Amino acid sequence: MTTGTGYFNDGRSARRFRVRVDIDGADVRIAGEDGRVLARWPLADVRYADPAHHEAPVRLVAAGSDERLTLDGDGAWLLTRCPDLVPRRRVGGKSLRTWIVAGALAALSMTGVFLVLIPSAARWAVSMVPPAAEAALGVTTRDQFVGFFARLGAGVCVAPAAEKLLARTVDELAAVMESPFKIQVSVIRFPIANALALPGGQVVVLSGLLDKAENGDEIAGVLAHEIAHVVRRDPLHVAVKRAGAAALIGLVVGDVTGGFLLSGLASAAIEGGYSRDAERAADLLAVAAMNALGLTARPLADFLDARSKASPVEGVVPEFLSTHPSSERRADEIRAAAQGSRRAFSPYEWQTIRTMCR
Repeated sequence: MTTGTGYFNDGRSARRFRVRVDIDGADVRIAGEDGRVLARWPLADVRYADPAHHEAPVRLVAAGSDERLTLDGDGAWLLTRCPDLVPRRRVGGKSLRTWIVAGALAALSMTGVFLVLIPSAARWAVSMVPPAAEAALGVTTRDQFVGFFARLGAGVCVAPAAEKLLARTVDELAAVMESPFKIQVSVIRFPIANALALPGGQVVVLSGLLDKAENGDEIAGVLAHEIAHVVRRDPLHVAVKRAGAAALIGLVVGDVTGGFLLSGLASAAIEGGYSRDAERAADLLAVAAMNALGLTARPLADFLDARSKASPVEGVVPEFLSTHPSSERRADEIRAAAQGSRRAFSPYEWQTIRTMCR
């Protein structure tokens, strides 16, 4: 057999296409149900999307592309024809390449050259940071935030039933987004409607967000957006740009508590330094994940509309809105891309979550 079926995401929108896949010479040809060719991947460029999961369903990517292909069945008819099919680097473990890059960055920082290159090279630099180091940094940064709010008299909300419900949806979203990090959500009792994405799988939610949301689907949408930022490594990207070469070198060689980097992360999280492109990409990734799970993303659009109209005096505008003035356009794009209809939480489950800090 040299043909199969599956689902295809083009990386430019949140839509999933039902496709037929076959081998055409040295290429993988991916065609929609109408016969239109959606993509051609050289067999030599096919890679596993998930380094920890090679069983059915098999998820594949093309090297250097944001496109995704999920095959029906084990895909053996295709996998055996791909000469360079190797998993992405697993979380944890530093390769020789990482140590070489660390040494090169240290040398560049001494001459000052890297300080000039950081604004344009930050995304590349982030890709050189081992995910395990970023995960450790995320825990340290989260603890810094928790300690800050503790000094203000605001503690972490402990409610096992609600935490279990949030973890269920968060784990589903993270799996679909192929997150290299275990996503951990910390809810802090504080009367501001906000959610913060930190590096390495950490998301902080302030309880004011639960009070302002109309339903649990809005919270699921906000969490999906923040998880998308984590998966894209946007928090670390912003921190690298702001903290400079010294912070990056400290991270690569293991100094994950360096003051330069922590100050950059705090600034990034509080001020919200994501670009318009990063916000739009996070929206698309979040909606695509919700579509894949059958969840409705339309309440996220409603949430964006409502929060953008709220008075700034109330302090209820979430971070991921505050730096993006075109929230109306974002809401329209989310509604246009939304395909699912399933609710993330039942009314009872939403009540359990909403009151977890009371």
